[in-house]
Amino acid sequence: MPKLSELGEKRLIQYLVEHLDWPRDGLLPPGDDAAAFWFTGQLVASVDTLVWETDVPPRMTFRQVGWKAVTAAVSDLAAKGARPKYILLSLALKPSTEFSEFLDLVNGAQEASKKYGAAIVGGDINESSSHSISVTALGSSEKLLSRVGASPGDMLATTGLFGKTFTGLHAAMNSRPCERELAEAVYSPVARVDEGVALATCGGVSACIDSSDGLAESLHQLSEANDVGFIVDSLPLDSSAQRYCVDNNLDPVEAVFYGGEEYELVFTVKPGWGDVVEKALARLGKEVVWIGSVNQGRGVYFQGKPVERRGWQHFSPVR
Repeated sequence: MPKLSELGEKRLIQYLVEHLDWPRDGLLPPGDDAAAFWFTGQLVASVDTLVWETDVPPRMTFRQVGWKAVTAAVSDLAAKGARPKYILLSLALKPSTEFSEFLDLVNGAQEASKKYGAAIVGGDINESSSHSISVTALGSSEKLLSRVGASPGDMLATTGLFGKTFTGLHAAMNSRPCERELAEAVYSPVARVDEGVALATCGGVSACIDSSDGLAESLHQLSEANDVGFIVDSLPLDSSAQRYCVDNNLDPVEAVFYGGEEYELVFTVKPGWGDVVEKALARLGKEVVWIGSVNQGRGVYFQGKPVERRGWQHFSPVR
């Protein structure tokens, strides 16, 4: 396979024009200066960037990076109760990149887009001294969720259990064996789009955020946005993660609160609406994971102790 430096930008774009699965509702032809569509409903947009040096774990393939980049952008839409419709890619790649790696990256992004019911409609390709991929996701929502709206007395819940990314990444960084679902959490994460739409339309959810920055950081962000505090009284620890923690002498509390990139939704539920929310997710074959409650004041507490605010933050020495 040739390198990108042997092909040039125009040939790469032409290949994508000829081989991507373009949506049929476009008002302009593929390869034009911009994409255009008729759009109804509330437009919801998000953008996310993965940089190889800081965001890509060991042995992650180009295809997996493409998948993860789309998932990260779509997860923010899911937290707003939106379904993605269109995806834009901006690629910055080294000239020495193999054409096969370029194809894997784009194919991974396209596979993830299809998974979430969206289509790639355009983007940009640039030469760079390091690899990165930026994804813009555009979607629509019947009813929006916000991270603002939680009140004392609300219940605190998530769409799933935590610890898989923390333990899966530990296994990857230290070349240790782990159960398949832990590795999948790192290399093939899934955004909770259907769950987000169900939470938005059921009527009982007062605030919502995704957990891509880690459960602790997400709760602190909700606390700050709503001027409330959280009492976590049930640790949402995945069983596979728990076994890995036992086998590798890791703190399960650390695994739950500081894993990051779990892509679960963290949300608050109004008093008396618990059954409604449970039924909404049950229709998807999912369960609500109740983990605590909202109280007055600020901060996050577990077992009577404050949960330290730590999580991934670019340009910061504190992790």
